[in-house]
Amino acid sequence: MQEKTIKKELSRLFHNKLFSGSILGLSLMLMVIDNFLKMDILVGGWHMVLYVALITPLAYLVWKKELKNPYVKWVMPLFLVFMIDMFSYSNDMVQFTLPVIFYLLLGTLYATSMHKVHSLYQTFLPRISLFGGVEYLTQFFEGLFKERSDKQLYRRVGVAVLITVPFLLVFVSLLFSADKNFENFLSGLIDFNFGFDIKYLFTVPFYSFAYLLFFTMTLSNVKNRVTSTEKSSFDMLIVGIFLGMINLLFLMFIAMQLPFLFGEPHLPNGYSLAEFAREGFFQLMMVMGLVIVIFMFIMRRYKGEKLSLVLLSALLLETVVMGVVSLKKMYLYQSIKGATVLRYYVEWFDYFLIAVLLLGVLFLIRKLAFKKLLDWVVILGLLSFTLIVSLNVDAMVASHNIEKFKDTPNDLDENAIERLSIDALPAIQGSDLKIIYGGYGHTYKRDCSHFASYHYGYCSTLNTYGTKQFTKYEYNSYYEDIDNIPMPVRVKNQPVSTIYMKCAGCHGVKGEKPALGKSALIGGENNLVIAQKLFAYKKGELNLYGMG
Repeated sequence: MQEKTIKKELSRLFHNKLFSGSILGLSLMLMVIDNFLKMDILVGGWHMVLYVALITPLAYLVWKKELKNPYVKWVMPLFLVFMIDMFSYSNDMVQFTLPVIFYLLLGTLYATSMHKVHSLYQTFLPRISLFGGVEYLTQFFEGLFKERSDKQLYRRVGVAVLITVPFLLVFVSLLFSADKNFENFLSGLIDFNFGFDIKYLFTVPFYSFAYLLFFTMTLSNVKNRVTSTEKSSFDMLIVGIFLGMINLLFLMFIAMQLPFLFGEPHLPNGYSLAEFAREGFFQLMMVMGLVIVIFMFIMRRYKGEKLSLVLLSALLLETVVMGVVSLKKMYLYQSIKGATVLRYYVEWFDYFLIAVLLLGVLFLIRKLAFKKLLDWVVILGLLSFTLIVSLNVDAMVASHNIEKFKDTPNDLDENAIERLSIDALPAIQGSDLKIIYGGYGHTYKRDCSHFASYHYGYCSTLNTYGTKQFTKYEYNSYYEDIDNIPMPVRVKNQPVSTIYMKCAGCHGVKGEKPALGKSALIGGENNLVIAQKLFAYKKGELNLYGMG
């Protein structure tokens, strides 16, 4: 009955001419941005317009109180934070990972916006009917083109537009020629791909229809998920043996870690302190993750059994101790080698896992509902991720390492600092360090005069600190020309295509992919430069992205 009521309300919504026209307009606008505007690979001005356009229908429905999922409105502010971060920071997490998270999270909210749910976590587990929105697509077009009593108004608006647009174009062309600054402003604001490409015959209708279908299908994805099915409990004999054996193994491991936790580490033969510290924190993090999965799986059918309560609580607390061991190893390694962006992310993820484990212990002791536990884990995850992407991690790394090695500057890894983004530029002021863009570094140069590549954080930092410590990578040639490169790099009498096939798996057939999602794109790079890098890798003189 509730589902029929929702469908009736949806029918009214899709028959609304203003709403239907807005959705169509947004779909066409998104198609133009994707097809014709010269957008950077990095987040720039047109990306921000794209993000705002994608959010607008959902924000409008939240404002009008048309959504059935009450939790969507509480998640929406996170998108504003994400957009501010993407327009403020230039580090890899924000520029490459956060946009993907943004799209996935927004798509999930659209897909569950019309779900009636009993818990927050259901908002992030969508159930989608692939063909459920087809009937509403028909209603959408009916609402858009049906006769209205106010058709005279629309006719008058259309006439006004037809009269205004030609005059606007004439004035723009005249003003464009009258002032160079105005010309540069307009050129930088809208940079169109005016050249015709045969692909537009397919991409223009595809993008238009794809966005339109996305909006209509997700906003008509009605589900009633208020009721939940009761699950039977697990066999306590099986659970007891399973958890008991894991607890025993963990206790043995923790006993071996006590000297390290409360004193100095006992180094295995042939191990340096750095090798000892580096070995283990990734593995222990995986252990914590697996324990959380096991805990959630058992808790789904937990009925308050005392055996499960004792064994699960013990397992979680033992895993917390392992998390502390992992953190102490990370701190030890950073005290020797300094900080990196990856080490900070690993450390913070470690804290998150420990918090989830402690949350699990609390819920076990307080005997709270499993769905509430899932809600709190989701809240903790969203807030933690939002906090992490809102930190200037590159500046933190630079500041930490400069301070740590100020008395022993020869131990400072300058190459690691140079490969940070422009976010670190304020932190290196007063030192001889530089941020390098181009080459094989992480940092890219933007054109702040063009809206497509304009980025507030990048351009304001460059405007404040200048280019004295932000310079282009200069290739230090190991050899002056290609003929002087030794045979291990310059292989004679073999087709280049045959040699390159060994590389294509990671870099792409045309060098269009970053290897393992990390490296720079090698497609189109100078042959001599590629050969120099390969030879430097072979000699052990180059170690980029942790792949040397």
